[in-house]
Amino acid sequence: MKIAVVLVEPEYDVNVGMAARVMKNFGFSDLRIVNPKCGVGFDAVKFSKHAVGLLKKAKRCRTLGAAVKDCDLVVGTTGVLERNKGTIRSAVPLQKFCAKMDEYPGKRVALLFGREGIGLSEGEISACDLLVHVEADAGYPILNLSHAMAVVLYAVRMASGKGKKVREKRMGGAERRALTHMFKMLAEGYKVRNPERCTVAFARVLARANPTSKEGFSLLGVFRSVVEKSGGYDYPKKKGGDEVPQDFVRLHRSEADVPPSSWRRRK
Repeated sequence: MKIAVVLVEPEYDVNVGMAARVMKNFGFSDLRIVNPKCGVGFDAVKFSKHAVGLLKKAKRCRTLGAAVKDCDLVVGTTGVLERNKGTIRSAVPLQKFCAKMDEYPGKRVALLFGREGIGLSEGEISACDLLVHVEADAGYPILNLSHAMAVVLYAVRMASGKGKKVREKRMGGAERRALTHMFKMLAEGYKVRNPERCTVAFARVLARANPTSKEGFSLLGVFRSVVEKSGGYDYPKKKGGDEVPQDFVRLHRSEADVPPSSWRRRK
């Protein structure tokens, strides 16, 4: 889905600048301004911050029709759910709209944001294919232009997958069991009261934290140092008689080679 943000007759250049900034914040760049009632000058540039380039490339249009002529779907935004009975509003919640975004693959969608004072006119609303509203508190549901844009663009970004980051590799079960076993040996070595219960608690905390592999290796390094200074372990031999290397706790090998439960504290 390709998003075009359309500002309809904005009244304050400060808001235009902040709108550009919000778009850049969330990775959108197609800004179209319909018949602005303010000059897009010093204040707009000032408040756009690092989105000056986006602001300068904004497309100026005299009419709404010209601004959305290349769009497959026109989505208006409103904070007013009921006003003129002659206009069919039927605004859907933003969350519901985002849940159906995958129904418009490859389509160009125009997101319309109206004037700061009165929003979109009845005629402009009627020209929209869909009307969306942010579910704000009923006591004061009208958002500032840039605030409304931030909420909508964030939701659209997350729904479209643009906000998904590549997840870091998490610490595996072998590493987790190694840490838990080291903890148990330390608890027993220092004669902690009820070491079995403490070990279970540690294992649960570790599972909830779900550390990354890098974090897990760091923890293993610390535990390994403590264990060695407190007496260390005799690492058993693998099948075939080969000595298990001291860096086994980093678990680059298969956990099936030598399970941590077979480690013994040196006497």
